[in-house]
Formats: sequence, C-alpha cells, structure tokens
Amino acid sequence: MRNLFTFLSCLLISPLVISQNEELLPDTTSEEEALIFFMEQAPEFPGGMDSLWCFLESSLDFTILNLNDKNGRVIVTFEIDTAGTVLNIKTNPGYVQQLDDLVNDSLIEKEIKRVLMLSPKWSPAQQGKHPIKVKYTISLKIPYSEYKCKNIDNPSLAYWKVDESAKFNYGEGDKTYQSVQLFISDNMQWPSQDDCIGRVLVGVIIDKKGEITHSKIIRGLGSCRGFNEEALRLVKIMPEWEPAEIDGNPVKSYFVIPVNFVL
Repeated sequence: MRNLFTFLSCLLISPLVISQNEELLPDTTSEEEALIFFMEQAPEFPGGMDSLWCFLESSLDFTILNLNDKNGRVIVTFEIDTAGTVLNIKTNPGYVQQLDDLVNDSLIEKEIKRVLMLSPKWSPAQQGKHPIKVKYTISLKIPYSEYKCKNIDNPSLAYWKVDESAKFNYGEGDKTYQSVQLFISDNMQWPSQDDCIGRVLVGVIIDKKGEITHSKIIRGLGSCRGFNEEALRLVKIMPEWEPAEIDGNPVKSYFVIPVNFVL
C-alpha cells in the first residue's frame, strides 16, 4: 500500500509512463502489481511533450471542461500499443479513487476521452530494441487553466485565458453567480406541468460590448418539456454584462450559465 501512495503522489506532479509485458496482464492481476515495469525507451508523441499538450489544448472543448465550479483533477490512463496507437482510455481508474481531489463528471471525462481517441500515432516504447505495449498516465487540472502550449490555434482557448472574467450585475447580488440566480428567479416562467427539477447548463459567448451573442445547451433536461427552451429564453433576455478583460482591454469570452429549476 505504501508503494501505491508513492505512485499516486508522483502521478499528480507530472505525467507518468509505465510499461507492461508484451501481452496484457490478466484481469486478476492487481493494478499495483501491473504497474511496476519500466521500459528502456518511453513512447513519444509526434513532436514531443509540447506537441502533446498543444494537441490536447487545441482539441478540447473548454465550454465542457470549465462548465461548473468543480475543482480538482481528472486522471487519465491509456495504452500505447506496439504500433503507437492509443487505446483502452480510462478516466479516474479504480486505484486512484481514494484521492480527495478527483473530479468525477461524466461529461468532462467523455470529452477528454473523445480528444485522446483522435490522437495521431506515437513512437512506441521499446524494450531491448523491440516495441512494447505500455500504459501512459496524465493528470488534467479542472477547471483547466494551467495551459502548457505556448503556440496554439484555438479561438475558444483565448476566450478562457482572460485576466478578468465577465461580470453580471443585477439587483442586490454582490457576485456574478448570485446576480445570475437572482435574475433567473425573477424572470423564470415554469415551462410545463412536468414534474421536473434539475439544472440546465447554457454555454454563452459574451462579446466585447458585454452582449450575449451565442448560446447553446451544454447539459439539459431532455425528458422535460420546455425546460431547455426556457433556459435559452432567460439567457437571451439578460441585460448586458461587463465584458472580460485582457491587459485592461475588453475581449470576447465564454461563460457557462447554470439555470436551476427547483420547486
């Protein structure tokens, strides 16, 4: 068990590469027993580690990764086979569940898996000059703000990397979240007679003038008649926001607005 805690501590500091035998170990083998063999040459993403993070950050949808107030990490393990193909992607595997800062969110985990499935082929790990199958582990901090790629062509990323987030002022709410919820409670029209409660998440773009120019349901109440539509209506009638800023200048930004339907 002491070895397991040491492994987990190292994992949270930097990506960890761990090799296996050429054949997958049987399911009866514990994770602790399986993760002990180190290869002579680690696998490599095309272009190296910087290119790996550039690939991830240019492909991930930050409206999903940063859609709520959860703080922590998603730990991702996957295999790189002898041909350099990424497969068997898992998020927050069982042997790390005892960690306190895990973010268990199916939407976020699904998005990370989606991007890794698009990965180009790696240079496979080698043992004795022969390619071998390995396990690779990375840790992503949520909300995602520790950007590792310096050169990236992803407009949505720029909307998240702001010095000051967009602000909404309404009524007596002294913070954006409080103001948003107060506005929603004052203007909500219960959509239907359906006995539904829950939260709809609406992703929006707030332009340089503070106007909402685009809105999209990120997570809805699909089985409840009219609830998603009411959430979009509320967002569209919101007064102007204070735009986000970079270096003191207003910029376009993303924001995720939670619309809570509670009785």
